Amino acid sequence: MLFWGWGGKNITRQISHQQAVLLTYRYLHLMFLFTTTWGYKYALATQTEQGWATRAVTDQEARQLLGGEELRPSLWKRFSIFLLLGAVLLFVVVGALSGS
Repeated sequence: MLFWGWGGKNITRQISHQQAVLLTYRYLHLMFLFTTTWGYKYALATQTEQGWATRAVTDQEARQLLGGEELRPSLWKRFSIFLLLGAVLLFVVVGALSGS
């Protein structure tokens, strides 16, 4: 939907010609601008003769495969909906205090 929605996305980082680390996560968005993400799951994809084979890996294994680099959505994608909620709360509190 345009106003609000949810779903799943992934981020891929290739680590060699035949391997890539995948991060799959869930998200909730409001107007595609304010979002939050959760449920991070990592997988290692390896190219075989039959196609791509994947296996789940832990956060630590993924970080080690990436050479210490962290594979996550941006801070804005992870926490911006909470910034919006905080701004609305601040607006309500200031309005209540200035109105009395």
